[in-house]
Amino acid sequence: MAVSTTPGTNWGTWINLEGDIYAEPAPVLNADNRVQVFVRGGSDTLWSRWEQRNRAWAAWTQHQGSLIAGTPHAIRGKDGKIRVFYRTPGNAIEVITQNAVNGGFAAPQSIVTSVGGDPVSVLNADGRIQVFFQGSDGALWYVRNQDLKYETYGKPTSLGGGIYASPSPVLDATGRVVVAVKGGSDTLYTIQQQAPDSADSWEAWQSNTAGVTSKPTALLDAAGRVQIFYRGSDQAAWWVGQTDDYENFKPSVKINSGIIDRPTAALGQDGRVNVLVKGNDNALWVDVENQENDSAYGTFQSLAGVIGTVHVSPVIANSEGLLYVFTQGSGTAKDLWLQRQNWA
Repeated sequence: MAVSTTPGTNWGTWINLEGDIYAEPAPVLNADNRVQVFVRGGSDTLWSRWEQRNRAWAAWTQHQGSLIAGTPHAIRGKDGKIRVFYRTPGNAIEVITQNAVNGGFAAPQSIVTSVGGDPVSVLNADGRIQVFFQGSDGALWYVRNQDLKYETYGKPTSLGGGIYASPSPVLDATGRVVVAVKGGSDTLYTIQQQAPDSADSWEAWQSNTAGVTSKPTALLDAAGRVQIFYRGSDQAAWWVGQTDDYENFKPSVKINSGIIDRPTAALGQDGRVNVLVKGNDNALWVDVENQENDSAYGTFQSLAGVIGTVHVSPVIANSEGLLYVFTQGSGTAKDLWLQRQNWA
């Protein structure tokens, strides 16, 4: 049976991008629509590789001076420049920024010291970058741009709570940032801004559901509502969806069983959410909403492959809306592998 996906597209054959990766890859789209992926390579060094206009891939580039201990996170600002945030072996957060749109990168800039986890960033409604991370005290913290030049960062601020995995922030259709975290007792918690661009004004924490055994993945559905995916204590993929007023979350819904790591997901070209997981057979599997903004999903279907020990990357779409997902291979070489959609 053909894999359920966006009409007019197919998932392709696996592509070996080689390299030597030791953490979840971090893909991002350049301003000229080239996909670029950042990885933690050997000796805790930061590397990247990008797709060229003919869909071939350029050679690996090492980002000199960038030493990384965890998982990088890449984001493109409203100025068109990519920034890559990462935790150093000394538990600081550094960022490298493109010198120019679609160009190379400047030397690392340190923005936070003494953290307890990897950074994950999101754009506010006005384009300011806000970076969330676990503090050395186990709480959720953030640091953000001080102005719309996007080059300076303020002092770290705590949102309290206690988190046990990397946070997952997303900007919903109301213009407010929502952050999903795995909290104590394997419970999913969310916190959201009080109003658009109120980067320092937050509502109270909400407890959403229990039995969460992975870090969450938050994204927007076709209506701009937040959907949060996670692995449950029953080794199944689950999700909770934002209510129609964007204020709360509905009860959790089970998708399908038999997964190893956290689900990752993205909005397909036809407006349906695609959920990708590492199955119990170490292969990559995909499930798709039955229809746009639905609460029901079909069954997982295999995209084959054999995934290594690190998490599957976030799923991103290229300029044509075709989805890309990166994984570590299972071999001793620890190569980077790509699975992507193609036109049918």
